[in-house]
Amino acid sequence: MAPLVRVMIRYERMFDVVVRNYSLIGETNGERWLLTLLDEKPTVFDVGFHEGSSTREVLKARPGAKVIAFDPSAFARGRYEKDFANDGRVTFRNIGLSDREGEVEFFDYENMCNSLVARKDMAAEATAKYKVPISTVDRYCRQEGIERINFLKIDAEGFDLNVLEGAREQLAAQAIDIFMFEFASGWASSKRYLWEVCDYFKPLPYRLYRLFNGFLSPLIYDTKIDSCCTLSTMYVGLSERRLTRGDIPIRHYDF
Repeated sequence: MAPLVRVMIRYERMFDVVVRNYSLIGETNGERWLLTLLDEKPTVFDVGFHEGSSTREVLKARPGAKVIAFDPSAFARGRYEKDFANDGRVTFRNIGLSDREGEVEFFDYENMCNSLVARKDMAAEATAKYKVPISTVDRYCRQEGIERINFLKIDAEGFDLNVLEGAREQLAAQAIDIFMFEFASGWASSKRYLWEVCDYFKPLPYRLYRLFNGFLSPLIYDTKIDSCCTLSTMYVGLSERRLTRGDIPIRHYDF
């Protein structure tokens, strides 16, 4: 029976990715489509710049965008200097964003899983550790006089909710139109959960959704989906003000 079980598991995983969209593949999971909802000249925060792929896609979809990219890693600084330093549309900040200011230890795995916490799923891999500065979305906006963020993209390897907690002032004022965060294995290492996101946003003027390619589906919390290691996916938040435009397809998709 073992071969049959393996086949069944493989097809179940395919179903999760293809039909239920538990996928981090930006080309197919709706991330590219989401960019078509932005204004023609949006202000974008790219939190978790890494090699700049998200910034590159934003500029492709919206050439008039202003992108402010954040990443504390040495690798990200090098990629910015190599690929974007001469692009006036992109500003790079070699810092991390979280829910407080200060300095913390950074775990550099020399891959896309660099984190502000040791990754349990990469315990066997050699890491470089160094101190990095961290700040918050709210403080940065106050310092730079930024009144509106059209799109806040967060890929903070498990610190995504911390970033949102550090944007409380902006969120309360609906100064962020759309945000998107990755729910993946990094959340296990940072010991955060999806139910915390739902609780955090209850008093705030936002609605939470799962991302699909071409539409959003309202997030209805269930403990079964609070497994970042097996059901990795992208979640989106929309301000109530942004929703009033009525141009975003919303479907109840209950697979």
